[in-house]
Amino acid sequence: MKKQFRFPEKCLYQSTYVWLEEMGRGVIRLGITDYAQFSLDDIISITLPEKGIYIEKDEELISIDSIEETIVITAPISGTIEEINEELRQSPELLNESPYKEGWILELEIGDNDDLDLLMDVDEVLDAYQEEIEDEELEDEDFKENIGDYDLESEF
Repeated sequence: MKKQFRFPEKCLYQSTYVWLEEMGRGVIRLGITDYAQFSLDDIISITLPEKGIYIEKDEELISIDSIEETIVITAPISGTIEEINEELRQSPELLNESPYKEGWILELEIGDNDDLDLLMDVDEVLDAYQEEIEDEELEDEDFKENIGDYDLESEF
């Protein structure tokens, strides 16, 4: 049975890993998607920027460490960091448990409204997600087909 991931319609997306929600007053809230938290598996720590700093679009913003890997999220828009979810410093597992509610990461005051035009809506992120899944399935099939070409015992 395949896992079903949620991509809320109210959000915009930088990728299949990052969601943004407009909070009003020119502020957006940012977090990782259900798909991202599942892919990362058990999240063990997060490195957050400082509140009040101005960050440029595409600048490194956040680093998330899991048992499996580390990912770096770049700023999807430029703006001033207005709020940090401080609970994540002590409880990074909130990213796994509640990626769209308690696991939000930070809030940015939008620096350039044109940046928002470059984000994906729910239909675009679902298309991107479908492409990623199909690519993963092809890689798995290639691996399964080619595994017979290797004599594992002769490698040692």
